[in-house]
Amino acid sequence: MKDSVYAYILAADIKHPEIVLKQAILETGWFQSKHLMKRNNLFAFRSTKKYMHFGTWQESIQYYKRWQEANYTNPEETYYKFLVRIKYAGTPEYIKTLKRINLARSQGSPLPVNQPTPQQTKKPSQ
Repeated sequence: MKDSVYAYILAADIKHPEIVLKQAILETGWFQSKHLMKRNNLFAFRSTKKYMHFGTWQESIQYYKRWQEANYTNPEETYYKFLVRIKYAGTPEYIKTLKRINLARSQGSPLPVNQPTPQQTKKPSQ
């Protein structure tokens, strides 16, 4: 799914496509969120307090494109600063979290998970 979403973001000529893909990954939990995915809402867009519903995930990206064109009007401003300024982020850690997402991964948690390695879980031999 990640590759299809990225290809569509590029085809739509959305500015800062890597950051926008990271937003979709973060908002949907690597496209696993049933709550947002059943609404085809890759970016957690809301109308009032309810999440918006799109017919397809591609429509969600098209909506993002229109939203970006209407709101990101200063190309001198970094995209991360723009997201902070318009309060897109729901938490103060949003930008740090976006920056930590590894786009080389194909799925999984966007945040590093501290799980023991097999060597740490092996019992010492006696």
